[in-house]
Amino acid sequence: MPNCQLLCRLVSCSVLLVVVSACGPVGPDHEVPAIEVPASFSRGGVSWKRQVPGSQPRPQRWWRLYRDATLTGVVERALAKNQDLASAAARLRQAREMSNQARSLYFPDIHLGAAAERSKIRYRGSGGGAIQSNNFSIPVDFRYELDIWGKVGRQVESATASEAAAAESLSALQLSVAGEVAQTYWALRAVDANRAVLTRTLEIRRKALDLLTKRHDVGNISGLDLSRAETEVATAEAERIRLDQDRVVLVNALAVLGGAIASGSAIADNPELPKPPAVPVAVPSEVLRQRPDIRAAERRVAAANADIGVATAAFYPSFSINASSGLDATRLGDLFQASSLVWSIGSSALMPVTSQKYLKAQRNAAVAAHAAASADYRQAVLESVREVENALQGAAILERRQVAQDRALASAQKTLELAAKQFEAGLVSFLDVVDAERTRLDNEQAANAVRAQRLALSVSLIKALGGEW
Repeated sequence: MPNCQLLCRLVSCSVLLVVVSACGPVGPDHEVPAIEVPASFSRGGVSWKRQVPGSQPRPQRWWRLYRDATLTGVVERALAKNQDLASAAARLRQAREMSNQARSLYFPDIHLGAAAERSKIRYRGSGGGAIQSNNFSIPVDFRYELDIWGKVGRQVESATASEAAAAESLSALQLSVAGEVAQTYWALRAVDANRAVLTRTLEIRRKALDLLTKRHDVGNISGLDLSRAETEVATAEAERIRLDQDRVVLVNALAVLGGAIASGSAIADNPELPKPPAVPVAVPSEVLRQRPDIRAAERRVAAANADIGVATAAFYPSFSINASSGLDATRLGDLFQASSLVWSIGSSALMPVTSQKYLKAQRNAAVAAHAAASADYRQAVLESVREVENALQGAAILERRQVAQDRALASAQKTLELAAKQFEAGLVSFLDVVDAERTRLDNEQAANAVRAQRLALSVSLIKALGGEW
């Protein structure tokens, strides 16, 4: 008969679990914060599409578009060894385990124990005396809190969203590190290009100095012209040495980005500055979905929203099923006999009474955290639009600027050639040649700077598009 009663109680509890599981969780359901975005970028052809959970784009090795084996090597080494990425990956593992921890709340809490006790109790009575006894037990305790108000479900929802946000933050950091490596690399290539320019300039100036020294020795030119030639050689040498220092700084920066010690790091010299890869005018329409930082911000909003549900559920009573069973005997030999089986089953309900002010403040704090996360999401969207616009418009401006700068360089080169011929003919002073040569050098370095800026801006555009085309 007791077994039948136990069975009936267990069936009743099971039915109750099914009924309460049909109750919806308290608190608001997550919605992506609304924000007005443009129908197209300034260069046209772009429509916006909201993020679709579970349909994130696969990462692309965009740095290979530059067809530079050295760049590919340093970027992929950084993605494998960068310590900021290692830290972010560890935080992702932490978030994943916290998500697993939250899911464990769906299951009952069961504890198994073992105890052995020997006691002596004195009693007062006729003649007095004492009783000694032994007790051996193997208790099993069971507790399960019914998730009537969806508190556990909201905790799992929050932890799952936080895990997804950590994963997206890692993706965003990977994109940022790859972009920083690429931009540092192109800055290094710009230094190499200017070093090559100064190397050629030094050769020309040293030859001119040798020639002028000979002409000065025979009295054809003044000491002033010779002094100017010596000054120009020394100035170019000093500038070349400064670029050597700049190169060391950039090489060491790439080493640290790649998770390596800066000492002894080296990258082969390469003065070529190629054209940036062409970006289609009609950029894909899913920029919001493509950017991992926006996806991370949206997931943080979802986590904060779920926390409101957790805080709301705390106002309601909690119901739990409590049961215990096990073996209990006064002799160790009897412990595993059927007569040693003991058990109990029951339920409990708890309603917060005096903590309402605390719970209200807790829920208000959760609402404020959700508002902050929503504002952060909107700001991330606004920043994404700004970054894409800056990169698109900047790329178009720099392209025009390079055309003008190349014309200026060609004109400066022609001016230098004419000044040199006129100096040979005795029509102008050497100062005119110096000025023309300085102008040519300045324009060639400016042309290199524009090419390097175009490459760096192309990296910025790829980053602004989330690394996806």
